[in-house]
Amino acid sequence: MKRHPTLIPLSHDHHHALVEARRLRRAADRDDDPEPVAAAFVEFFAAVSVPHFREEEETLFPLVATVDEARPLVVEALLDHQRLHALVAELRRSRDVRQPTREIGDLFEAHVRREERELFPLIERVATDQLDHARRSVAGGPVWGQASEDLNATLLVWGPGDGPPEHVNEERDVLVYLVDGDATITIDDDVRELGPGDAVIVAKATRRRITAGRSGVRYLSVHLPRSPVQIERSAKGADI
Repeated sequence: MKRHPTLIPLSHDHHHALVEARRLRRAADRDDDPEPVAAAFVEFFAAVSVPHFREEEETLFPLVATVDEARPLVVEALLDHQRLHALVAELRRSRDVRQPTREIGDLFEAHVRREERELFPLIERVATDQLDHARRSVAGGPVWGQASEDLNATLLVWGPGDGPPEHVNEERDVLVYLVDGDATITIDDDVRELGPGDAVIVAKATRRRITAGRSGVRYLSVHLPRSPVQIERSAKGADI
């Protein structure tokens, strides 16, 4: 499902949330102890879901707060957020985590699917101008560069959900160093999440794409200078 670039980071969170919800449901249904899965989910919820909820409540939902068609879905999403907070608090203090684990898994999956299938498409339809403005407000592309005989370095900035088009560099390995923000880098079929201070070497002749996360991204791209254009010569020495 294609998403507006501003919503892509939130949809990525939804994908991870679905994975966690399914783990919770499987753990609740198995005979062995679900405690390790529940403990891992509590960490995920604090690190990913709490900031995700806050961003939706502070920046996304207000875009459609006055739209009658959207109001029931927004209210339902807000109630889900509060219910999930309460269930996770119960999970933390419960001696028997099986029941809250099952409830959270069911509610979380239903919540994510409702937002992806109903609320996000509605926001894209009725608040396109606001989403476009949010995307344009952040510069995109190179903002600084230096080059010497031995090295090229470029600092690039992209807004949430944005990034350069997928491409292949046939000539040089490239070092990508994340200065701040967050991003997803896809190298061929390998997908990695990068945060501040992370670095990755992209081998030449591989297909790559970099997509900024919810806070945008600044990263350095460093590589050896590309070969100058060569003029081929025929067997007789004439330029061709």
